[in-house]
Amino acid sequence: MDENIIIADINKFIKTNILANDILLEADTNLQNTGIDSFSLVEIMLFIQQNYNILIPDNQLVPENFKTLQSLARLVNKLLV
Repeated sequence: MDENIIIADINKFIKTNILANDILLEADTNLQNTGIDSFSLVEIMLFIQQNYNILIPDNQLVPENFKTLQSLARLVNKLLV
C-alpha cells in the first residue's frame, strides 16, 4: 500500500480525534512534540489495527515505530505483507 495514503489516513484521524486543527502535522513531525501522549498513542494504535485489519505485535510496540507518521506508515506496510 502507498505510504502516502497511510500517512494521510492516520493524519486525518489524529487531526479529527486527538489534536487541535491548528497544529501542523507533517509526515516527519515528531508526534511527541505535538502533544500526543501515551493515551493518544493507544488510540492511534487501535485506529491502525481496526482500519487496516492488522494486529501490532508486542515486539513492534517500540518508540521508533510511533515517532512520526512516516514511521507509523512503514510499520503498517510491514505488517500488511
